[in-house]
Amino acid sequence: MNQIRKFLKRFGQDILKRPWGIAVAEDNVFITDRELHALLQFNKKDYKLVKRTGNKGAGDGELDKPQGLCVDYNGDVYVADLNNHRVSIFSNALEFVNSLGTHQLHGPGDVKVTPTSIVVLDLSPNCVHFYSRGEHLINSCITIGEDGVVCVPSFFSLDIAGNILITDLYRNNIKILSPSGELIHTIGREGHRRGEFVYPYGISISALGTIYVISHNINFCLQAF
Repeated sequence: MNQIRKFLKRFGQDILKRPWGIAVAEDNVFITDRELHALLQFNKKDYKLVKRTGNKGAGDGELDKPQGLCVDYNGDVYVADLNNHRVSIFSNALEFVNSLGTHQLHGPGDVKVTPTSIVVLDLSPNCVHFYSRGEHLINSCITIGEDGVVCVPSFFSLDIAGNILITDLYRNNIKILSPSGELIHTIGREGHRRGEFVYPYGISISALGTIYVISHNINFCLQAF
């Protein structure tokens, strides 16, 4: 992929302290901030702050080191609330709606939503949890053990087939797992050349199937596959 994207806008530098996750909806951009323990909403027209919600705490609507997030088809925002061991759900207007996984999750780091499931990457036991849209745990896919497939996961994404793509922070690659957790393919290795990674973090897949990965490398970089 040789197309160069034009830089459009820098925003949030006077508001954000430690931005971590980002999700783009039709009219808004949502960002989690680990230092502010907050979820922030910016509009896409001029990228001004619309609303902020969350303070450090464990009550409804409070957050403690929020990480990855996503927006579902109804506009609700799902936030992986790391230190509260749950996923917090907010409306498009950032009103608290519900939470899930309180008694099952240990260190949720990222979350994605499909038409049928809520999928959560749990960093502490290194599991991928699957919830039905009724928010009941229906399956759990272990991704690490003595001979674990994934060593230290950081973020993940889902392709149109339901396969799970996970960035492996310490093995410096991307693991592609089937919906049942079987290893299908590995992308990349440690290094600073094209197609190689040093501490890969964020990952996303476009509607056309292009995989975008952020990694440290030299001066940080975004790679596409």
